[in-house]
Amino acid sequence: MSVEEKIKEFRKWDKRLSAYQLALSLMGIDQVNGCPNEGAEYRGERSAILYGEFMRLLQDDKMYEIICDLKDSEEITDGDLKREIELYYESLTKERNVPPEEYEAFRKDLDRSTLQWLKAKKEENFKDYAPYLQKVIDGYKKLTMLQESPLGLYDRMLDDHQKGWNMKRYDEFFAHVKERVVPLIKEKAGRDDLYKFNGDFPIDGQRKVMKKVLQLLGVTDSWCIVTESEHPLTSFVSKGDIRFTTKYRPKDPTQAILSTVHESGHAWFGHNIDPKYDGTIIGGSISAGLHESQSRLCENHMGRSRAFWTKVYPWLKEEFGQQFNNIGFDDFYKGLMRVRPSLIRTESDEVTYPIHIMIRYELEKEIFEGGLMAVDLLDAWADKYEEYLGLRPDKPSAGVLQDMHWPYAYFGYFPTYALGSAFAAQFYEAMSKDIDPEKLILEDRYTEIMAWLRDHVQKYANRYSADEVLRMATGEEFNDEYYLRHLEKRAEG
Repeated sequence: MSVEEKIKEFRKWDKRLSAYQLALSLMGIDQVNGCPNEGAEYRGERSAILYGEFMRLLQDDKMYEIICDLKDSEEITDGDLKREIELYYESLTKERNVPPEEYEAFRKDLDRSTLQWLKAKKEENFKDYAPYLQKVIDGYKKLTMLQESPLGLYDRMLDDHQKGWNMKRYDEFFAHVKERVVPLIKEKAGRDDLYKFNGDFPIDGQRKVMKKVLQLLGVTDSWCIVTESEHPLTSFVSKGDIRFTTKYRPKDPTQAILSTVHESGHAWFGHNIDPKYDGTIIGGSISAGLHESQSRLCENHMGRSRAFWTKVYPWLKEEFGQQFNNIGFDDFYKGLMRVRPSLIRTESDEVTYPIHIMIRYELEKEIFEGGLMAVDLLDAWADKYEEYLGLRPDKPSAGVLQDMHWPYAYFGYFPTYALGSAFAAQFYEAMSKDIDPEKLILEDRYTEIMAWLRDHVQKYANRYSADEVLRMATGEEFNDEYYLRHLEKRAEG
């Protein structure tokens, strides 16, 4: 078979994989948007079968031989194609020892776990949920150790989400966070007198405000649909079909707005990928840290900017006038930016946020390197929060049940939120040398900010590693000093 024929076979196989990914993505989107409970078992079994078939297709021996041949072929000079083959070679080599039937069974366990997590969170019942979580932990351990890799168990999980990052690198990063941020929180936390509202904020009114926010962000329903779910998330079908969700809180409309700005960063990344990468492994295997850098940049550097709330505050006041009778803009903004330890990660202020991530990282290390059992996580979680933030959850939904990542086996992902925040600060520093983001927000030119990110970060998808993209966009290697200085500046108000 000639190189041209092998490439043709590779393209056909790649398109079949993307078809499975499309179907599974749509099924996942449908599930978080409120499917009937009685159909859960049926959906779970069928989607697990599709995941098993996807794994069988991925592990096709003929394609592995073709990819190995193409990887070593001197006839291939196209850089994009070489990168695709390289990424698939890494993926196939790692996953070849994972039995499809075991992966299929694991996907069934994940579906049960997610459904039971929703039930347990609603009922404040971690005890009954713990066995489901333990089964997910054990299953994920087993599948991860079947992978062909020289790395240890937890390092494999970290590397899956952020290539080249391991416990050694994260330990160093979080040591800097602990050294600089923990004392900062103790020094600056407080001011409970700030940011007081008078009454509730009906969800229908918040939805009206959100339409204006989405218009400001340049997110249109021609390429992105926004709905609601228990835990906000973004799903990618293609660059022209992206879905994300938000969650409205009746007592605080700013939480849904910040959540939406965060998810819009993910959405813009998917929308701004170079069209030639759409549906390929380059477009679909972007590192978590790089993806989170775009959502965290949008949320923290734009969504928490004074310029952004100068635009949004009048819309809130127009819709919820009574609740703002005793709050001027300056007091509102000071209250929004206050440093105050809280129990819920997604509702935390920017300065305390990395501590929420550090807690989860330390717990994951104890789970996968120290033998911590799921049944003990409720107290272990509470102990960490009391140690670092001086708070102890009074119910599971404010503690270990608040996030959906572990119920869905997103182990090793949490650290990328903090790393992505650090990437974001470094990107924002470089971007601010070329454009004035706050001025552009005030002038309704938000999409020009996205254009800078498109041209310097997003269009590449996974054509280059995250470290390479960071270096190309900023002219430097990773430097967490930008992030730490940003947090210190935020804490000063």
